[in-house]
Amino acid sequence: MKKAIKYILIFVIGGVFLSSCEEKLSNYETMTNDYDKGNQTHYIQFLNATASFETAIDADGLPTDIVTSVGVALLGAPQSSDITVTLSKNNSSTIGDNMWTLSSNTITIPAGGTSGSVTLTAIADEMIEDETSTLVLDMDAGGAEATSAYQINYNLKRIKFCPLEDLNDLVGTWSGIDSEGNASQVVTALDDGTFMIDGLNVGWMEGYWGEVIVDQVPLVMIMNPNGTLEIELQYYMETTWNGAAQPKYSVSATGKWDNCKKTMIINYDLHQGGDVLISITEDIALD
Repeated sequence: MKKAIKYILIFVIGGVFLSSCEEKLSNYETMTNDYDKGNQTHYIQFLNATASFETAIDADGLPTDIVTSVGVALLGAPQSSDITVTLSKNNSSTIGDNMWTLSSNTITIPAGGTSGSVTLTAIADEMIEDETSTLVLDMDAGGAEATSAYQINYNLKRIKFCPLEDLNDLVGTWSGIDSEGNASQVVTALDDGTFMIDGLNVGWMEGYWGEVIVDQVPLVMIMNPNGTLEIELQYYMETTWNGAAQPKYSVSATGKWDNCKKTMIINYDLHQGGDVLISITEDIALD
């Protein structure tokens, strides 16, 4: 009798383990393979449905096109066949038809995939300078459009840029604000197409830092055609503090110039003994 009970218990316990293994296997199968890919509910929505873009300026000072992707994503299980999404311009758009193109008016999400995209190009030469246009795109996903992000709203702007046609356009006295109040620099043009800037960092050095400048030379500044500027690392000044000579200072900088507004933003590093001592930004305008 005891043997019979023992065998029954072994059988019952073994059955429990078998049942447990089968349940885990069934759950795993359900999570991975056990669904009809062709009949699952799914939705389609735009990626980055709201965005703003601006043209840039190339190395020659010319405006560059805005190039970005328009993407859609699948919400739900991957499907067993391709999904095609058709794009159309909404009448609320303000951008002209000659100002933009799509690489295709349809986006395909391939079978088993979860996303797709096409390329949007805003044509800088056709856009109106210093004006923002809106592009609103609708999608037709055969009734599978999501309740949100089913429409794209893009702001597209061609920035205003005034090329530097005459070096003397940026020659003169510039003033603005630095960390110590008023900053004033004198910019002159050189025959080789570069500029000299004199007076950078003087207000900060004498006013805030409290050092006396005993030697200072103008800095060579390069104005690139694309609206950027740079000052390569170079010796700038010597000072004393409480009568004691200080290690020599050098400066390097990057920034932007705007010939339309006659403004410059200069982000410069003050070097001493080979190390960057401090970084300062000056926002100045031509008087």
